[in-house]
Amino acid sequence: MRLEERAIGEAAGTILMHNVADEAGTRVLKKGIRLTNEHLAELAAMGRTRVAVAVLEEGDVHEDEAAQALAGALKTGEMHLSRTTGGRINLRAVVDGLLEVDAERLLALNTIPGIALATRRQRTVVGPDQDTDNLATLKIVPYALARADMDRALALASARPGILEVRPFRPQRAALLLVGDEMVRPRVRKDYEGPVRARLERLGTELDLVEGVDQEEGAIAAAVARLAAGIALLVIAGQTSVMDEEDTTLRGLRRAGAEVTAVGTPVEPGNLMALAYLPRPGGQGLPVMCAPGCARGMKRNVVDLILPRLVLGDRLERADVAALGLGGFLTAAERGGDVT
Repeated sequence: MRLEERAIGEAAGTILMHNVADEAGTRVLKKGIRLTNEHLAELAAMGRTRVAVAVLEEGDVHEDEAAQALAGALKTGEMHLSRTTGGRINLRAVVDGLLEVDAERLLALNTIPGIALATRRQRTVVGPDQDTDNLATLKIVPYALARADMDRALALASARPGILEVRPFRPQRAALLLVGDEMVRPRVRKDYEGPVRARLERLGTELDLVEGVDQEEGAIAAAVARLAAGIALLVIAGQTSVMDEEDTTLRGLRRAGAEVTAVGTPVEPGNLMALAYLPRPGGQGLPVMCAPGCARGMKRNVVDLILPRLVLGDRLERADVAALGLGGFLTAAERGGDVT
């Protein structure tokens, strides 16, 4: 692509480089349009004799064509594409799920001249029933891409798994175990059940069972073993959050056969969370989240970072939880959902 200034009579078929306004400041021609004889007559009537244009060379790919082809290569069955305009096209989710981004390949794509792909944050919950279905926006910055650059971009975008993947949530069942003295369990249930149920429903999971148990190792172990059958996730909440490796709740989980993988998280709000897994044949194990006190509210906290991965069956080890420290100090805007 070459940038030139041409006489009006020689500019037909080229691309207008800049917006053109009349004497009142009203835009009459938009940058990026292919100039026709009608456009050129309009420019001449305004007293213009020359115009700045982009001239596509052999092998150049027009911005809209490039955007459509590249977005089509990025698209999976869980996505649809917006209308292309001015070299921009958006990718949106058609199912509720968790966005996964291949950061290394995204970086490689964005280092190709003329390509700008901006995505949502890694592991954002997206979908038509969520706060937004938007996944990413793709912009071709110049009016055309060189064919060699386009081919490099398509090779990166078409490889699978994709640079963008949406892992769909599936219907399943969960249980909530409330640990505490009998006299306080009604209050604990009132505090936790509604928010836990709402979060799970957003992820396609039904809170099917809610039980209470005394804060005693054997009672917790028996309840965990009983609830584990037929569910995909167990959430434990109590009158006090887990603060130590030898907490009664964790001793009860170990007695039931669970492996504790993390105690405490570098996320605020939500430091006092623990994770464990009950063994299951041929799988990652049944995930168990010991919820912190902030799970009583609906403002964004550590539960919103981890719960989507648990319902998808991920096994999170201590290192996975430790990695949440980068960006784990959630600001007021992030907690309110304003920063996505």
